[in-house]
Amino acid sequence: MNKLFLTSLVIGALSVAAAADANAWTRSATASGPRGTSTVTATGGCANGNCSRNVTRTGPAGNTYTRTGTVTR
Repeated sequence: MNKLFLTSLVIGALSVAAAADANAWTRSATASGPRGTSTVTATGGCANGNCSRNVTRTGPAGNTYTRTGTVTR
């Protein structure tokens, strides 16, 4: 009985974790020009009525700019 309960609990926890990750996303890009290479990486996701994103840009001189945002429904 305890083994069945523990197995069910683990499967349930993994199912919730998989559902939360199903709404996550990642994007990245690189651009090269005469001054060097710039990169941008964006991540985000939604769970429980909250959606968020994080964007990080790095310029050819190594300057980094980060922007974050959250929306609640």
